[in-house]
Amino acid sequence: MTSRKLRTLVIETDTYLWRIHHRHLQIAADGSRCCMEVFSAFMPDCMGKPLRILFPESQLHGVGFPRQSGVVMDYREPTWVLNLNRPKAARILIELARVEGWEPMTGRGEFAISNGYELLLNRLE
Repeated sequence: MTSRKLRTLVIETDTYLWRIHHRHLQIAADGSRCCMEVFSAFMPDCMGKPLRILFPESQLHGVGFPRQSGVVMDYREPTWVLNLNRPKAARILIELARVEGWEPMTGRGEFAISNGYELLLNRLE
């Protein structure tokens, strides 16, 4: 259920708009590509200060595309799966990004986290 349609989430008194989409990146001269899921969020009045969390596919991490778009997996022990399409997952990611320094009202430009798996693992340890 990957969609670029914006969804609304209210955390305490703040309203956020968020979405998930799948991205393919060319990463080598031979044309090989990398898949990733991208979580984006912003506050309605601050569209120019979005949060972007990337979940790149690798030997340690997988994405559920195309059958389970929006699902990310960590293959290390213990393995885990997170469905980014769920509002609870969006809330967790937004709250972790706020702890990491994302300030959607006062920050400058995009706040990007290049590896969402590490973001989650660092907080779970």
